[in-house]
Amino acid sequence: MHACTPNDDLRQRALLYTLLQWTQLARKNKIRYWIAHETLNGYVQWHGLSPHALDLDILVMAQDTSHLVELRPLYFSSDYELKVHPQWHIVGKRKGSYFNAEGTDFVEPNARFINRKDHVYINIWPMHDYHPNQTKTENLTKEMFNEYDENYKWKSSPKEWTFPLKPCRFSGINVYCPAEPEKLITNISSIICINGSWQKFHERITTKTIITNENSKIAKQTTTA
Repeated sequence: MHACTPNDDLRQRALLYTLLQWTQLARKNKIRYWIAHETLNGYVQWHGLSPHALDLDILVMAQDTSHLVELRPLYFSSDYELKVHPQWHIVGKRKGSYFNAEGTDFVEPNARFINRKDHVYINIWPMHDYHPNQTKTENLTKEMFNEYDENYKWKSSPKEWTFPLKPCRFSGINVYCPAEPEKLITNISSIICINGSWQKFHERITTKTIITNENSKIAKQTTTA
């Protein structure tokens, strides 16, 4: 694992150990999850943890969050805590407070698995098998998954890009990945260590662009045939 800042090594070890603890929790309680967002980017680019990662991201189906609520009292200790947002059932932008009185200092994820000792965590995001702005008929005819991202925008992707989930190795840890991870990443990052700090440069990729390109290929093949 590459290091650039004085805290990199300790943070990276803490994140991976937290991920290992999560996989054990998920396996024991039969939680269906897969790595996502920046964590998935790291898997595609570095086959594991990004050297600059500050946290980890996973997705679960939104309806499975209720299972996390049931498990929450069982996973609270001086070392780890499973924390679920009080408004996890609200789809879209949450207009409530951060619920600081209850110790909830996040809004967008549905839940977090927190390493209280090392102060790192895993964001647990919801994936929806419907779009709230579409009719039930549209949702049934279009095999799309939808998520509400940190920019308060809906992002859709074909269901087959995610399912069936596949086992994969992330920095030596057995986790679950989506079926086609390369199609789901939204940023390609070039990371350079400059004067003791990480400098990151993005190349933006949109799901809409990938779908459009795939449809163009299919159209060309049909025309040629």
